[in-house]
Amino acid sequence: MLLWFLLSTIQRLLNSSQIPDLQLAYEKVESLQELLTLEDGSNNERVKAAEREIRESACRLEDVLESVHVSNQRFLSQSEKVDLVDGMLEEIDGVLEEIDFFSETVKKIKEELSNLSMADEDIAAITSRNDHFGGQKSELFGLDDEVIQMKNLLLSDIPRVQVVSMVGMAGIGKTTLVKKVFQDIADHHFQLSAFISIGPRYGYRELLQKILTELKYRNQDRYGVRDDEILSESDEILGLYLHQRLFNCKYLIVLDDVWDMRFWDWLKWYLVNNKNGSRIIVTTRLEQVAEFAQSDREFVLQKRFLNEEESWHLLREMVFGLQEKLCPPQLEETGRKIANKCEGLPLAVIVVGKYLSKAERTAEHWNKVVDKEYSVIISGDAELTETLMLSYNHLPQHLKACFLYMGVFPHDYEIPTSKLVNLWCTEGFLESNSAKSLEDFAIECLGDLVSRSVVLVRQQSSSGRVKTCRAHSVFWHLCVRVAGKQKFFHVINSLANQVKLVRLRYLAITYNGKVPGSISKLWNLQYLIVRQYLSILSSEAHRAYLPMEIWEMQELRHLQVMGSDLPDPIYEGTLLPNLLTLLGISTRSCTKEVLRRMPHLKKLGIQIELALDGVEPLCCFNHLPDLCRIESLKCVILNPKVGVPALPSVLSFPSDLRKLTLSGVGFPWEYMSIIATLPNLEVLKLRCYACRGVEWEVYDYNFSRLKYLLLEDTDLEDWYADDESFPSLKRLIIGHCYKLKEIPLDIGEIPTLEMVEIVDGSPSLVASAKQLAEGSSNRRKIEVRVKSSEDDGKRKSRLPP
Repeated sequence: MLLWFLLSTIQRLLNSSQIPDLQLAYEKVESLQELLTLEDGSNNERVKAAEREIRESACRLEDVLESVHVSNQRFLSQSEKVDLVDGMLEEIDGVLEEIDFFSETVKKIKEELSNLSMADEDIAAITSRNDHFGGQKSELFGLDDEVIQMKNLLLSDIPRVQVVSMVGMAGIGKTTLVKKVFQDIADHHFQLSAFISIGPRYGYRELLQKILTELKYRNQDRYGVRDDEILSESDEILGLYLHQRLFNCKYLIVLDDVWDMRFWDWLKWYLVNNKNGSRIIVTTRLEQVAEFAQSDREFVLQKRFLNEEESWHLLREMVFGLQEKLCPPQLEETGRKIANKCEGLPLAVIVVGKYLSKAERTAEHWNKVVDKEYSVIISGDAELTETLMLSYNHLPQHLKACFLYMGVFPHDYEIPTSKLVNLWCTEGFLESNSAKSLEDFAIECLGDLVSRSVVLVRQQSSSGRVKTCRAHSVFWHLCVRVAGKQKFFHVINSLANQVKLVRLRYLAITYNGKVPGSISKLWNLQYLIVRQYLSILSSEAHRAYLPMEIWEMQELRHLQVMGSDLPDPIYEGTLLPNLLTLLGISTRSCTKEVLRRMPHLKKLGIQIELALDGVEPLCCFNHLPDLCRIESLKCVILNPKVGVPALPSVLSFPSDLRKLTLSGVGFPWEYMSIIATLPNLEVLKLRCYACRGVEWEVYDYNFSRLKYLLLEDTDLEDWYADDESFPSLKRLIIGHCYKLKEIPLDIGEIPTLEMVEIVDGSPSLVASAKQLAEGSSNRRKIEVRVKSSEDDGKRKSRLPP
């Protein structure tokens, strides 16, 4: 992570810069980055010190390189450009010499560490927790349902040896829950048992030794092997001895806090399948570990957070003990606010509870905790910080950068995945891979962070992906703290008189009129959003125009312009080669001449105003088939007129389209037969009179790959379809379709259908949805959700006048 920004800068300059020996600089920095990656997550103080010095040198070199590039753009004279470069070569050479020195230093440290079998500062010992089962009853609060669920799995009639995995973020109570279950059932239902805590770094041999040592016979105080001669045998002998001890015995082994999938490959050869109900429990923060140890999802449990009531009860008991009446009534409201700030994480509640138990018990002081001191308490607790840092240190370099970036957003902000992914790509955190796009790789990285239990999913998209996410408050505070120490980002309270924007990669502005051509001097800019003030959005006189210089911004990947016009390029070879997303563009700019200059465009959003966009507002559809790479298309008429159809002369779409959103276009339902021909379409959203007419019949065609269908704000009354009309459908959402009488019952026979949601539907529509689910012959249960927009504080209807 330290050098990726620098590598990214050098890579962009390689083909365009006049700086000599830039390729040599790239190779040196890349070599040093590889060395640091080998020591990723090391706690060695010498490595950390070297990293700090390397970071300073890398930032200095990046500043020099980017300053040269920007200055080259300002000077017109070739001789002036040469003089400028010559003047900075000495400084560049000095930094490169420092990098050579750092490389040698890191190599020496690496050699020293490799000679240490188990360094105390870098290896976490495997320890038993059999002697640490004590604890307050309050810490078990709210676990009853999960305890019962796990016991049912462990005591089921399945004879084969069965792994039960529990996954969840740091501090959520996995170990506490498993301790409780272990205490309750180990001696009563199993002949042999052991509880082993592993941790992020461990050896195969030490694991075998610990299991042999800690195996405990039922109702006996004595433990397993204590013979040093046996424990000093080879790994193979130890494994065979474990196999012998488990033979013909019903055993329960807990492997707590597992971080590596290899543990199961090691152990499974020696764990006897006595077919007598033996069980193994695995707790982990990593979904991959849980799923690797147990392929049956039924035996992979996701540890849940505490709800608000459970959080408050736990906090109250931490402060006042088990006697509820000891809590003064005037503290309850504030206490609940404090508990809610912990966001359901038991360890956070316990940390705050311990603090409050020793602090002043007044409403004034507790209000200070709510307003100001919570973050100080959380950040200052050594045990909590150590627990969270294990998750951070275990991340690969590229994921560390992505994770720390979560701290840029407010701690309670629900982050749209599309925005987060674009920002990660824009900032240069991720390296491109020829096998997949940078954005696709970024989405995989987000999924990896979720599976590692450091990022929380808030909403899922229509395709089942993460739609919005956020970091838990304790991880958010960790992000801010670590980022500050590493100078990863800096939060400023006020702007200086002059701000240099040499490195600017992301810019969002609200602007009245034409964007100045000087914006093209932001050569690093990859993400540009231009909005207009609401009061002038519909004014022709104040229509936003982008400058001709926009075509010079070769690094742009995302352009969002909210109804603005793109100028026709002057020169034939002009391209925006890296542009992947173009949103909010006016239909007048969707000409063949403009669109063909964006060869890699994947996502297009068109914004149309009937009063401003002429007599053929949908002429843009004539040119869409030329965009062979487009996967997502959104076409919105802002001011649709119900009685005035705005039909295109030709309706056709890019063949690779996967997601289509239409709003206000007023197509007749017959046009759906054209859309159904799209071979890859998976998501179809029809909003606000996207289609007009009281009847939609889907018998003569089908949507072969459609997984998600949204019908919202239509005048549809009768809908005719069967299970072959949408053979791959998973989710059906119907919102504000007040005239629609019912859902075709045959829809319930679609084998892939998982969920039907009705928002503000008629009683007959709701009844048909329930009947559809009850009468379905599918093995999979169909979930039916009935909602009211009034409950969410939304408008009941978004139909146009």
